[in-house]
Amino acid sequence: MKEKKNLLISLSKLSKMYRAEVKAEMSDSDFSPNELDLITFLSNNEMDTSKEIADSLGLSKSLIARSVDSLVAKGYLETMVDKGDRRYIHLVLTDHAKPIADRLRDRRKQFIASMTEGISQEQFTQFEEALEKMIANVERKEEE
Repeated sequence: MKEKKNLLISLSKLSKMYRAEVKAEMSDSDFSPNELDLITFLSNNEMDTSKEIADSLGLSKSLIARSVDSLVAKGYLETMVDKGDRRYIHLVLTDHAKPIADRLRDRRKQFIASMTEGISQEQFTQFEEALEKMIANVERKEEE
């Protein structure tokens, strides 16, 4: 297959554009970008431990821990020890965080809608499937 030189650049550019949208949306708040990422992740995914989040977002556990500590101190996050295995600590957004999560979710939907304008559902599904295959290919290589 011909080398796709701009793929990583394009994906990086989309990520930066999304971060700029979030920053603009939340300019009236004192959240760090990583705190906003954590709130967004917890409001959109079932994974809720620091390890799962770090693995999914490709961030260090120490960076997640700093954001968790800050969000707990601000009253946006609570930690809950797993009843079945005390080694696992679940992260739970508080009611205080719900309006922030809603704002972030709305901004995300708007960004995705503008990003995918003119792209059919079939085309987008094919793109998502191709990305998933690429990720699986790289993960498989890392395991070797």
